[in-house]
Amino acid sequence: MRPAFVISLDEELIWGSFDHTPEDRWSAENPDPRGVVRDLLGLFEEYEIPCTWAVVGHLFLRSCERGTDGRAHPELARPSFPWHQGDWFAGDPCSDRQRAPLWYGDDLLDWILDARVGHEIGCHSFSHVVYGDPGCGAEVARDDIKACLEAARSRGVTLRSFVFPRNVEGHHGLLAEHGFSAYRGEDPAWFRPLPSRPKRIAHLADQLLGITPPVSSPHERLPGLWNIPGSMIFLPRNGVRRFVPLATRVRKAHAGLARAVAEQRVFHLWFHPFNFSADRIAMLRAFGSVLRRAAELRDRGFLDISTMGQLALQLSARGRTRTHLATA
Repeated sequence: MRPAFVISLDEELIWGSFDHTPEDRWSAENPDPRGVVRDLLGLFEEYEIPCTWAVVGHLFLRSCERGTDGRAHPELARPSFPWHQGDWFAGDPCSDRQRAPLWYGDDLLDWILDARVGHEIGCHSFSHVVYGDPGCGAEVARDDIKACLEAARSRGVTLRSFVFPRNVEGHHGLLAEHGFSAYRGEDPAWFRPLPSRPKRIAHLADQLLGITPPVSSPHERLPGLWNIPGSMIFLPRNGVRRFVPLATRVRKAHAGLARAVAEQRVFHLWFHPFNFSADRIAMLRAFGSVLRRAAELRDRGFLDISTMGQLALQLSARGRTRTHLATA
């Protein structure tokens, strides 16, 4: 296959953090998440680079209301996670974007859909339930997927690509059953097999040293469902991660692009847009350097730049061509 560059963004606002971070603290740490989205859209337009925006399904909504039993979204089965007490939807304000902007994001969807570069809207679950956790049974995952598809359908969007919350995979068969053709698998990093705490330390060391990230050849997990593994998170500048120089992040990403070209494989960069909240201007400048290098390689004919959905479509088409030639 031709070398390719894929970017996927986990757009979740408070939905990815409500179970461990109070809303006021999240807002203080991420003072202008919508401004970051606008800045990123501007960069993508400048370099004519499309990406996959994996959006939490609840953000498709402008508002929602409580059911007759007083619960948010009572039609959805609830997960049962040992690390989370109470109703998963207890924090849902059942309000609207004007009064609770961190829980609704129909305006974000409008901006992405209106962009000239042709971004893909992907799925990041409806409420950020962790699919690979035992507490998320098949009924929970099925209801969650259906809620996403319904919310997307109401906006004229067809969902084809999926990003697992917290990168914890599960229920792949349900993705295939409901028409998804691509998902972002866990990064095949060298430290992946390590236990949790050593893994976090190794990840930080990997970033500090700027080790060349892995690239991959997507594979068909199930008929028509392609695993397009991540390669590298564009690390935020908060906590201990602020000690990783920005130049190291950029050098690491450039090395990933070069490796994809050299090995004819896929370099898949990902992050959360709010990751740019800390040191926003510098982070945007650094990320712009990565986009500029990718655009140069594309314009010289060395690299394709695709969304997850586009790449899955190309891979399936090649598979059909090979099957046809083999049987002709």
